[in-house]
Amino acid sequence: MRSTRGFAFRTLIGILAFLALVANCQTAPGSMDGTLEIPSGREPNAAVSGTVTYRERIALTPGATLVVELRDVSLQDAAAPLIARQTIEDPGQVPIAFKVEYSREDINSRNTYAIQAKIIESDGRLAFTNDTAYDVITRGNPNSVDMVLVLVQPPPDQVEEGQDWRKWVEAPVPVIWANLIPNEEEPLLRIAYYQSTIEGCARPGNEELHIEGFDIIARVTLMQPPATSWAIPCDEKVVELDTVLPIEASLEPEQTYRVIVNDRITTTFSLPRSDFPDSAIRESPIELAEIEVLGGTPTGYQLRVTSGMPSGSCSHFNGYEIRRDSSNAIDVRVTHHYVVAEGVACTTDYPIVETVVPLGADFEAGTEYTITVNGQISLSLVAR
Repeated sequence: MRSTRGFAFRTLIGILAFLALVANCQTAPGSMDGTLEIPSGREPNAAVSGTVTYRERIALTPGATLVVELRDVSLQDAAAPLIARQTIEDPGQVPIAFKVEYSREDINSRNTYAIQAKIIESDGRLAFTNDTAYDVITRGNPNSVDMVLVLVQPPPDQVEEGQDWRKWVEAPVPVIWANLIPNEEEPLLRIAYYQSTIEGCARPGNEELHIEGFDIIARVTLMQPPATSWAIPCDEKVVELDTVLPIEASLEPEQTYRVIVNDRITTTFSLPRSDFPDSAIRESPIELAEIEVLGGTPTGYQLRVTSGMPSGSCSHFNGYEIRRDSSNAIDVRVTHHYVVAEGVACTTDYPIVETVVPLGADFEAGTEYTITVNGQISLSLVAR
């Protein structure tokens, strides 16, 4: 007859052996959703943690793999020894958390260490990697980093035939305003525009200016990544910058010049006659402002402004300036030259000037816009 006690003992031994085998096959202690490799064989007692992300609008497939490595990068012209490596299968979508454990005995306080990462897609493609050094641990560097990877190779089905997705393209900058810098010996045009502050979104482009009749035509561009289905959302973070372009031509007094930047009318100005006393530019008193619909497809608009010039002969009409930022607000400034020289006798008449300010057709249908004229009159426009 078989001994029940002996059978139970053998069963217990079997269970313990199975549990030991399972333990030996499990992920190394402390690793986050992945496997840990430490070439020295030492037990981990410290860690570098953080996140990995990228800016492109590309989703990772279920079979993707994230590999994060801690390396000794002290020697620039030699291979960087591997200190520890964490491999995470099916990491999900970014941002992805990682925790690379290592042994403090493998770290030399005089050396430099860095975290490197790459994402390998399910089809074997190296999709993303870091092109920025992320130093850690020694020399005052942290033990936690948030890494931003760059695209190495996009999904094949998201690349149009013949498209060079790596080649940057030239694009006009979004213009905010432009005006002539007053009281300069040589005429200078200042142009304000938006530029993305997101890394990998903008590089210097070209600037040019020429005159056609009484039109001053300027073009300011930046180099940016090509338009793709996964393009970085570069317009999410922008900063206002400006540039100054010389107008290498003699401007005629009392002649109205129109400034066109990147195909958009931004400003008009007029220089007073040569014998006009020293003057400054001031905003004019606004008597009336009305929005006029021009029609067309898309619908265009213009602003008809009636303004005054105090002090009669001591005033000379300058022009208008259209300031349009990224909001739904448009600021229009109508100005005149005003004599600031002392001892000049001025007439007491009050000339009236009517100015037509083109607002263009760059409006989103159904959206309400606010148009302010010299901070004195505010109008509302619901685009058609």
